[in-house]
Amino acid sequence: MISNGIDLVKVNRFDDLKNNSTFMNNTFTESEMKYIEKTQYNNSTIAGLFAAKEAFLKAIDMGINNSLLDIEIIHDNNNSPSIKLNGELKKTYSNIKNISLSISHDEEYAIAMVILLK
Repeated sequence: MISNGIDLVKVNRFDDLKNNSTFMNNTFTESEMKYIEKTQYNNSTIAGLFAAKEAFLKAIDMGINNSLLDIEIIHDNNNSPSIKLNGELKKTYSNIKNISLSISHDEEYAIAMVILLK
């Protein structure tokens, strides 16, 4: 079975949110925070990572809840993003065989699409 999710966010939405430590700590893992720091807290990067998490949640038909930290966006040596599941989501969705992730940005928007193969 295949399912997909897509999310579009305005980049400037993160102008203030990136300075909100509660939001950042409840949304991004330690590894993601290191990646964000490397980009000097670039709003496009933050928006893209957030959109990827929301796209995954849409692909599994779940709304935003306390599971954002269980969805980790990682990057390979070519800087290509992928999703690593942790915690309860890893247990609950162990039947997922493949997760495909694409993130794109322009000046005002970031978009992410997730395709799951179960």
